[in-house]
Amino acid sequence: MGAFPLDPVSQQDLASVPLGPSANPARVISGAPQAQELILHEDATTEIGVWEISPGSFHSSKVGVSEYMYFLSGAGTITRESGEVVPYGPGAYVSLPDGSHVVWDVTEQSRKLYVITQSPA
Repeated sequence: MGAFPLDPVSQQDLASVPLGPSANPARVISGAPQAQELILHEDATTEIGVWEISPGSFHSSKVGVSEYMYFLSGAGTITRESGEVVPYGPGAYVSLPDGSHVVWDVTEQSRKLYVITQSPA
């Protein structure tokens, strides 16, 4: 059973809702990025939450899952394995399909709403 700490029927300000501890990036390239999150929903196939990261650069991979992100604040880039550089900021939408290997370059504290889905077996 997933956590849903917010009232599911009232409007919430996800840009300023308090976040809790989260695992920091494991494969840091530069800086000391620190993460926080709030899981809004979690079940066997889907996780929805708010995640925030401080400036820094790190590797990230999606294996067995896809992630869809809508940025609430911050700035930086996500560089795909192909070399495509995807800038993000408030209002940006970025997707990372299963098998993605990217490098995050966070230049300004960034907060996103995310949906992670399990890939079909």
